[in-house]
Amino acid sequence: MNSIPWVSFCMSTYRRPDFLKSQLASLLQQTFENFEIVVSDNDPDASGQQVANSFNDPRIQYECNIENLGMVKSFNKSIERARGEFIVMVTDDDPVSADFLSIFFDIVGAHPGFSLYGGFGRTGKRKGEIEIIDKDAFLSEILDPTKTYDLLWSSCLLRKQALVQTGKLADYGGPHLVDHAMMTMVGSVNHALVVNNMYSSINSHQSNFSKSNLDIYFYSCQGFYNLLWPFCEGRSFKQKNHRVIKKHLSRWLVTSMFNLRRHFTAGSKDPAMINEIDKVSKKIMELPYMKGAIPRYQLKLFIFNCKKTLGLIKKA
Repeated sequence: MNSIPWVSFCMSTYRRPDFLKSQLASLLQQTFENFEIVVSDNDPDASGQQVANSFNDPRIQYECNIENLGMVKSFNKSIERARGEFIVMVTDDDPVSADFLSIFFDIVGAHPGFSLYGGFGRTGKRKGEIEIIDKDAFLSEILDPTKTYDLLWSSCLLRKQALVQTGKLADYGGPHLVDHAMMTMVGSVNHALVVNNMYSSINSHQSNFSKSNLDIYFYSCQGFYNLLWPFCEGRSFKQKNHRVIKKHLSRWLVTSMFNLRRHFTAGSKDPAMINEIDKVSKKIMELPYMKGAIPRYQLKLFIFNCKKTLGLIKKA
């Protein structure tokens, strides 16, 4: 293994030793071995240190923050500490395919120079099909939900230089969509290579932070818009990109709110949380750029309530 890693997996964790242990063990199974794992522990008591040390693997670089910085700032700390040419952002609980780095090492070698290499779910493309997407077209290609139906930061290699250039993760008061904004901005630096295949997935469970902190959905929507709208100024296809941003937010809102509604209806049944979902949804749709989401949301709500009456709502 080279002294300087080719890739840095950048991770933040907070008092979830079982998740951390499982994720570290999984990442160490990568078939391409020239990488490091940079763990930023948001617990000032360093509860993750024993877990990290237990692997006795020099590729695990553990650092404890002196205070709880919050998720975004903690992730940015891991980026600052990273030594790799490329960065893969990972949570402490979302699995990554063991052959992810091996596959992309060969791809980068054959197609050098791009600021983002990623696996996305792309509509109308063959599985494994490779696309080169121009930097000026990247936002509209990736954020348009009719063109890209699945995107995760843990399925992407981001060139560190480009990631730092674009400001790393935006700390706008909520964690949602910071990954989408980050990928959009990095891919717009020096073009992107996209493979129609996902190399990671989301692990949904009861301890997901967003299930009990609904206000962050409002701040995330507002922050994402306020970050990317001016990002489009002075760039090609400005008006098209503006439309795509609103389209992306509309799809995200409906998907997020009804995933929550399903969880608190068929899973952890909690009528009070349903009321909170209604409140935060209404607050978001009162934003002037979110009015286009109202018809889609109302139709989805009508269908959901019909299924609920018929007992057809299943746990997500």
